[in-house]
Amino acid sequence: MDGGTQFRFSPASDNAVEAEGSFAQLYRQAHGKAGLSRLPVAALLDWLTGRGGDASGIDPLITNGQPVTSDNLDRVKGNVFLAFLFHDLRSKLDAHMQAAKRAGTGPFAPLPPGLTQAQKLNRLRAQSCVSLNQVLDVWAAELGNRPATGCPFARMARFAKGFFKGSALYARADHDMVSISKTGSNTALHMCFSLVEGALHLGLDLPANEWRAALWRSRKELKTLAAGSLGMIVTFLHASHLEPEGESAVNPTDGGAFRLEQGADGVRLRLDSRPIKPFSTGHDQLYTGCPAFHVSGMIEMYLDWVLDIAAYHGLHRPEWLVPAVAARNAYQQGLRG
Repeated sequence: MDGGTQFRFSPASDNAVEAEGSFAQLYRQAHGKAGLSRLPVAALLDWLTGRGGDASGIDPLITNGQPVTSDNLDRVKGNVFLAFLFHDLRSKLDAHMQAAKRAGTGPFAPLPPGLTQAQKLNRLRAQSCVSLNQVLDVWAAELGNRPATGCPFARMARFAKGFFKGSALYARADHDMVSISKTGSNTALHMCFSLVEGALHLGLDLPANEWRAALWRSRKELKTLAAGSLGMIVTFLHASHLEPEGESAVNPTDGGAFRLEQGADGVRLRLDSRPIKPFSTGHDQLYTGCPAFHVSGMIEMYLDWVLDIAAYHGLHRPEWLVPAVAARNAYQQGLRG
């Protein structure tokens, strides 16, 4: 997508088909119970495109005449701006990932001998996050050096940089455009690694191509979760024990929030809906979901990379099989605790 190109965004359609009582339906309903409404991001991205990346005057389009707190407004504006900019980032991330795979560098570099599977996962997760952060640094610097004339992404980057710097919300959190991009992208990688962890803990033992197909079929679980509000996502990660120890995306989880399901097209991992809890700060009314959710194929790209890394290092088969009932019992005990 080159600077100056006109493009259209399609509305997110994660809820197009929802089975009664499914994770997606219950998750969406919990947002409603919390008093949260999804912001139509695609329409805003189209509006920004028509203005060549100039976001001046976007506030009334977001609030639509409704009273919205300054923090809520800044939170959704930040996500919209990043969703726009990530359309430029996606191809650069993909190129970096493919280059690392071909060269055997970063998370594709050989691992030290003698590591357990858990140690391998921890190391690969950390290397993946470091590699991703390096791309984000280079991308942000290059974007800042582009002439804003004729490039909507460069124009938006300048606007977003000033917005994040002047926002009381992001100042309190000590976040700027690059750091919040890293935080969100690292968490996206962590969630993809959680699928691998879940498969190992549930004893999924398949040849590499069948294992990959099973986890690829599970990608909607990640997209559904990513479509939620930040508060709802964090609440679910904590309640389901998918939030890593120490709250760092490079730390392991126990994978127990998933269950195996046999469908017509084969086995897949599903998220347990029991930890879904309505959550709101009490001040927010609008949410967007993760910015990457609004970039076609971006979450799939993260998952594709993680599956490549895991299979490359032989993490598609458990060293020892953990019976599914044991994993379920441990998970249920955690919920009761």
